[in-house]
Amino acid sequence: MSAGNVRCDSGLRTQWYRFVSPAGGEIPTNCSLLAPTSCSTIGPVWMKGTLPTPTDGEVTRQACRIGVGVCEGNCWDIRVKSCVRDGVSYYVYLLPPTPGCPEAYCAGTEVPCPAGQSSENYGFTPGCSENFPNITTNPQLTSSSMQSEVVLLCDFDRPSWDNLTMEVNWVAGNEIFHHVSLTKGERQAVLRQNELRLGMGKTITCRVRGRFKSGGAPGETEVSNEFFAGIKILTEIVEVEENGDEKYIQLQPTLPLLCLYPESIIPCKISVQVEFKDVDYAADRQCQGNSVPDLQSSQNCVKVFTKDEWNGILEFPVKATRDLMKDGRSNGLRYLKVGFRPMSSLNSPLWDGYQVDDVDVLTHDQDREGTVCSSTGDPHYRSFDGKRFHVYQPGTFVLYRHKTLPIEVQTRMKMCHAGNVACNCGVSVRSGNEVFILNKCSGSRDTFHWYTGGVIRRGLPLAMRVDRHGAVGDDTRFYIADGGQKYFVYFPTGSWMKIDVRGYYMNVYIYPSTDDFDKTVGLCGTFDGDKENDGLHFGTTATDTIRDGAVISHTAFVNSWKLPEGQTLVEGVLPPAPLPLDERLYCTCKDDPALGQTVVCDSTLAYNCRWEDEKRRAGVRPVPDQRNARKRRSTSYNDEVYDDDMFAFDYDDSLPTAPPPSWPAPNGMTEAEATAYCHGALLNSPAWAVCSSAMKGSADIEGAVEGCVADIQATGDTSWADVAVTSMEESCSDILYKNTSFWTNNKNETNNGTTNGTLAAPSFFFDTVSCPGNCSQQGVCEKGKCVCEKGFEGPSCSIETDKPPDAFFIPKEGLCDINTRPCERTPVIGQNFLESENLTCSLQSATVDENGVHVIDGNITVEAEFENFARVVCPLPRSRVRRSAAARHRTTAEATLVSISNDGVRFSPPVLLITYDAVCQDCNVTGFCVLKNNSCEIDGTCYASGDTQIGNWCKQCVPSVNVSTWSDRQDNAPPVFEPTGNIIAFINNQLDFTVKAEDPENRPHLSYSLVGAPPDPDLSLTSAGQLKWTPKQNSTVVVNVMAADACGASSTESLTIMARDCPCRHGGSCPSFALDSPDNINCTCNGTGFTGQMCVVDVDECLDNPCDHGVCNNTVGGFLCQCEQYYTGPLCDQETPCFSNPCPDNGTCADIPGAIQCTICPDGSPVDSSLCVVIEIPLDPCSSNPCYPDVTCDVVDDVYTCGPCPAGMTGDGVNCVEDVGCSSKPCYPEVTCTDVPGGHECGDCPHGMTGDGKNCTEDTGVTDQQGSSWYQQPAYIALLSVGAVVVAAALIGVAVWRVKAHNVIRGKVGDLPLEERRKSDGPQDLHVEEMSDQDNEHE
Repeated sequence: MSAGNVRCDSGLRTQWYRFVSPAGGEIPTNCSLLAPTSCSTIGPVWMKGTLPTPTDGEVTRQACRIGVGVCEGNCWDIRVKSCVRDGVSYYVYLLPPTPGCPEAYCAGTEVPCPAGQSSENYGFTPGCSENFPNITTNPQLTSSSMQSEVVLLCDFDRPSWDNLTMEVNWVAGNEIFHHVSLTKGERQAVLRQNELRLGMGKTITCRVRGRFKSGGAPGETEVSNEFFAGIKILTEIVEVEENGDEKYIQLQPTLPLLCLYPESIIPCKISVQVEFKDVDYAADRQCQGNSVPDLQSSQNCVKVFTKDEWNGILEFPVKATRDLMKDGRSNGLRYLKVGFRPMSSLNSPLWDGYQVDDVDVLTHDQDREGTVCSSTGDPHYRSFDGKRFHVYQPGTFVLYRHKTLPIEVQTRMKMCHAGNVACNCGVSVRSGNEVFILNKCSGSRDTFHWYTGGVIRRGLPLAMRVDRHGAVGDDTRFYIADGGQKYFVYFPTGSWMKIDVRGYYMNVYIYPSTDDFDKTVGLCGTFDGDKENDGLHFGTTATDTIRDGAVISHTAFVNSWKLPEGQTLVEGVLPPAPLPLDERLYCTCKDDPALGQTVVCDSTLAYNCRWEDEKRRAGVRPVPDQRNARKRRSTSYNDEVYDDDMFAFDYDDSLPTAPPPSWPAPNGMTEAEATAYCHGALLNSPAWAVCSSAMKGSADIEGAVEGCVADIQATGDTSWADVAVTSMEESCSDILYKNTSFWTNNKNETNNGTTNGTLAAPSFFFDTVSCPGNCSQQGVCEKGKCVCEKGFEGPSCSIETDKPPDAFFIPKEGLCDINTRPCERTPVIGQNFLESENLTCSLQSATVDENGVHVIDGNITVEAEFENFARVVCPLPRSRVRRSAAARHRTTAEATLVSISNDGVRFSPPVLLITYDAVCQDCNVTGFCVLKNNSCEIDGTCYASGDTQIGNWCKQCVPSVNVSTWSDRQDNAPPVFEPTGNIIAFINNQLDFTVKAEDPENRPHLSYSLVGAPPDPDLSLTSAGQLKWTPKQNSTVVVNVMAADACGASSTESLTIMARDCPCRHGGSCPSFALDSPDNINCTCNGTGFTGQMCVVDVDECLDNPCDHGVCNNTVGGFLCQCEQYYTGPLCDQETPCFSNPCPDNGTCADIPGAIQCTICPDGSPVDSSLCVVIEIPLDPCSSNPCYPDVTCDVVDDVYTCGPCPAGMTGDGVNCVEDVGCSSKPCYPEVTCTDVPGGHECGDCPHGMTGDGKNCTEDTGVTDQQGSSWYQQPAYIALLSVGAVVVAAALIGVAVWRVKAHNVIRGKVGDLPLEERRKSDGPQDLHVEEMSDQDNEHE
């Protein structure tokens, strides 16, 4: 053992191990079995204690290194478990690295056999023997295919000894998974596909050794080259940057894709599905205790590969973007995995279920902290990069706009307080084709109150709506919280924003993602890390220099981002987005136009812990408008209605007349006093303890105080200090959540007993945040939520419990026209609505007419739908006033008195809703409805002029005729006939002609009839217009036809019908009619032998060369074949018996009925010489196949006899039918019938009759010869000399077998192919072949 070969396990990874070796698989439990240098180390390690049993489970033992002269030089704990798999017992060990080096774990106690010996244990003890074949095999492993199977081949060398067995073990991962013994001298072992599947995904070798058949030990085991069977990962680590270029996962199959079935039956393809994992425990995050990995399993990331694509490199593009966290390790790296689910292929068993190993993905973190943009108070701005300034200017402004994506936030400001500062009174948020709008800028309006009958001037409350301007994605989310005092918007890019509604103004906070970096413009700045360029003007490169804390109202920078009337989102002015703006999941599959299916690692809602914690807080839910809009169909016919004036805005650009703020403040405070007050508000806030540390060195605390001081200076109101605290909290939370160094280490235990150091998001921060409006001084703030005093309720404790809410009005002046909306729900505008389970609508029905509203006793209560503190929605009972597009049916108007209650007990005064039909009614907000002049009132229902009666299109409302009953339709024109000309009918052929007319109003049904009696009794016309007649002679008739519509309007047309002979020739047929002339037809000439319009052109059948061996002569309507010699049949396609020249001694052959005639002449003699002999040789009677298929044919005395019918059939052998048993009464009457397997048996014929029991005839005493004569002897035989007769007889005998032998050689017996003959003539075939041999002997 040299110093370089000493083993050391100090670098071992702590995990479970199994030892696989001929030496043994257990760590020795006896120190004495080891020498100081055993196991190729100087410090061998053994196990102290006994091995466990399977029932012991995991046990703790001690591993000990042998010291100098002692067994227990150093000991430490290990874990051991006894396992059983596939009937094999073994042990596994949880081993840590050894404390020192060189120290190594030992396994096994067996040793190699002495030189010149071998054993069953692969050359290790026990059982070493000298009786083994000492051979060299040199195995080589290759892949191949056998039909539709993929196989592996193990080729090896071996001596050609008869007493040698070759043993081949197929090994994958050090385990034998298939074994074969070869005893017939083979030099190749084949691993078929079924066995190959057991080794897929592993490195396979074949291990070969020999063994004498007579016994003894096996020879040395030789190992082939390694072959990885499966898919190689060419890129084991993919390194990508957030928002960087794509990289590729590359995979390479080592075996082809072969399929069992043709592509036309089952596609030959493989589906590969991607899943994603997180392995970087140090950077794991938990949101409220739930583990949140960076990668999420995706159910729709599937790539399909065809047979051709499979033989190359398989590529998966990978991209990475931001996760909104400054995470990863100190070097900004994040370690992730892309995994694969088992493959799926219906047509390739080898690959079906194959598992590809994981691929490591390394992402570079690019996220930033402390990047919130805000517009708060009156208002004070903070840009993404931290620039602070103030703007006191009315108008609509672009706060934030993405440079490349359709994402934008606009704010509306109006002058407030004494007119010397401005306030955010509205926000419009665009994401793709959706626009979310909040507005409190509309001031007040006069509202008629039906309950009191007076007009009340009210301030318009908060208005909210979601507009859609095209296709909408599913991943822009609008949320509401605190009863409508807070709103959240989550963008598909991972950015999000918060809108905090405070009385008459709003605070706006926008949290960007990495997708926004260097891609923003507007008052929020350029977001590029440089706050000094945040004064960039719209549309130019000009940039204002902004001093921190400066008032920059009416500067060039601010004015460039001010929007004039007609260019704002509220007005619906926005360029359409080409596609819905959907959120990209973090690690999923997308169809990239350039790359195809691409793995995209991106942000999701679930992995932004700050957003998750905000959303998880009590009362946060999707805004109702968005929820309802995505449920309903894409149509403007819905009950989501708003008053335009609630979103109105004064675009007056005149400069303010009030002087700018100055000291002292209106409340008398000096600048120093205001500053001290604002500092104190921050110091005394619950969040200060956390935020002062997290924001150390941040200018945002100074900015919050600065804004607070400016607010007090302008208004004298110290409550603005709440805004300063909120601004500090928002900046603080952004830092806490984005920087994982502030997170709590949970030290969660993993499944292997170690801790993974997972981090918990700082959701505890929400325990310290302030409450809205300081709970109106009527409650206590606990963990950011108000706990109200008795008698008060609501998110800010501002609502008195014993008072009902206020219902101000119903939009659209309380009028619901069924032509513009369903009138199934109605919104109610008011104030102090509470989101509670007792929020209730009271609905009282009433009638309404020209005399006003008439209340009906009784009311119903239904659950109200809360939208925000100023708007609820009440579902309405089904109204009698409803729209029916098919029937145009309308009912007179009705009214509903609607009241709202927060507790189901105390209800607001009612507001009036009138449901009516504006087509035939005029209604107004004061509660009066009258019938319009141009309408009808029939049976208590009103109809607009022109409305049709239900089920009767011919009746309609015609006010000029009658306003109380249905009138005949006024604009109904009669049908119009299609012109036809003269109709030609053919004598003795049925005329079948369709009369056609059109209804000018396109009504579907017309009816036809004859006017007067028909000119021929055989002529008829159906109501559908089918005119039928079979004329018997040449004639001309005129038929008058009337067409009428459903309302009775009709017209008449005269049709001329001319009966003429059919002009088609040679058996051709005419159509059912012709127009104008008998010659305007095309005859049907099929099967006549003629063609052309009238079937007068003879078809030349010889053009198709129908005669196989002859000359074709065209005839009128057919053809004749003149056959060559020795061919016959209508197509000259049959060989005559003389075709093979069967006559002996080169005689001349002539075909005659039932035989051939041979003329045999001496050499040199002409055929007419008297020396020639003429003989006739009968043909084989069976050659014409007279018997039923598969029935034998035998010849006796020149008569053929057919054998029995096939099994399951019955008959005489010539004709066979299926034998269905005795139930079909197959036997002769009075003959017994017995069912037998496959058929039946008939008994003897009755006495005095003869036959087979099936067919019986009277017995005449004369025996009939069985079979039929196939040849009648000729009446004349040439007279020959006695010698000639003897010679002829001999020649006849030779000729008979010579014909048969010749037929065998040519593959024919008579006219039947030999193969077919052998099915039924086995004995005769054998006889023929024997005779053929005899022929060879004679020759």
